[in-house]
Amino acid sequence: MLEVRYVTKADKEFWFTLDEHLCEREFELKARDKRGYVIRVNGKPIGIMRYNLIWDNTPFLTLIYYSGTK
Repeated sequence: MLEVRYVTKADKEFWFTLDEHLCEREFELKARDKRGYVIRVNGKPIGIMRYNLIWDNTPFLTLIYYSGTK
């Protein structure tokens, strides 16, 4: 079953296997502010999404990475 949930600090190791551009401080902010998502299938993480806000109110997807179901 497909699940999309907010990223948490516990997802840090998986997150950085897919996102090499985000610094650790920004990851902490994404987890704190709920501005990132982990995509899971049958409980296994397979992808991530993150976004920023434009004009402090409009979400803009800055990364979507899907590694597939291996």
